[in-house]
Amino acid sequence: MPPRFRLRLIAILLSLASANALLLAPHATAQSARAKLQKQAEESKKQQAELQKRLQRIASDDAGMPTDPQLQSLHRDFISQTEKLAKEYERKRQFDKAREAYQSIVRLVPDYPAGSQGLARVLTYQSAHDKKVFKVQADKGWQDSGAKLTQGMPVKIDVKGKWKVTIASGPQGVELPKELRPRDNQIRWGTLVATIVENQSELDDAKMIRLESGKEFVAGSSGRLYLRMFDEDPDDNQGEMMVLIQSTFDN
Repeated sequence: MPPRFRLRLIAILLSLASANALLLAPHATAQSARAKLQKQAEESKKQQAELQKRLQRIASDDAGMPTDPQLQSLHRDFISQTEKLAKEYERKRQFDKAREAYQSIVRLVPDYPAGSQGLARVLTYQSAHDKKVFKVQADKGWQDSGAKLTQGMPVKIDVKGKWKVTIASGPQGVELPKELRPRDNQIRWGTLVATIVENQSELDDAKMIRLESGKEFVAGSSGRLYLRMFDEDPDDNQGEMMVLIQSTFDN
């Protein structure tokens, strides 16, 4: 290759290398900037997480507390003494009194962990203190389960079984009698329902409770628990339900 062409080729290659360097320089600068911004974002996220933890600790320590120092002192004294009393009642297995003490704490300071945990612990025990299994027949009306409930006590229900509700109808269908139209629109033909009464004479006007397996309800009054299938005329129904009732019974 003649010398002049060789010099020209070297000049072109040097020019291209310089252009590539200029093109790559902004890209490298942008990568560096992005890495720096990412690092700053991670540090900011970490600081926010630490701040959130500190706020949660503060909220846990002083949840529901007033700002006035004297009121804070009174609140803490009340909570401390009531919590000791509740634990003493628990130790003596006086769960009604323990529940009342924990409820007093939760009403005053709803977010106080020891209060809510103690109340949950007592309610769990009370809901499973006494047990009774009762067979509910589909073709009978109100049936006395034999369980006498206590007002304010949690009641847990577990149900197994199947039944068939039979309704005779013409092409116009069947209108639900006015006296059997429940206020709870989730109660349907064939629903397992309950009521709590002191004696059988109250059954006609008693308020029905829709039962679901694995769910709890709180006894709104003291009395015997009656169960049945919801139907106007149960005589032609078939099947049965085995119902496990768990609560603190009034013996």
